[in-house]
Amino acid sequence: MRQTGQELGREAGTSPARERRWGMIGGTLGSLYGVGAALIALLVEGAPWWPTGTYPPFFATPRLLTFDVYMIAALVTGVGFLVAALALARLSRYPRTDASGALVLGLVLGLTSGAILLTRLLAVVRGG
Repeated sequence: MRQTGQELGREAGTSPARERRWGMIGGTLGSLYGVGAALIALLVEGAPWWPTGTYPPFFATPRLLTFDVYMIAALVTGVGFLVAALALARLSRYPRTDASGALVLGLVLGLTSGAILLTRLLAVVRGG
């Protein structure tokens, strides 16, 4: 049996309810991620509220910090959402909605935590 390509409608594979759900999940996790990073930097690592340099002074500390562990966990979580996006693109009932929701969430977590970790690495190498 030979299959022929068929044009799919614009709404195929999408669900407004799932879009709202992914929006709520992304907003909640993004807010928790940002507030958690700020609280760890301020309360645990002792960063000032208004740093004067390019980055907070604790970034130049050459040891593993609680902030680093938090950022690595966020990076791993972001990669997990990216892998989930691949799986949802093939297995979900609404592949376009679920895959794009997981993809955006994974990219936001992964890219922001990765950029912050890279900045910290550069601060340690430069020595403050």
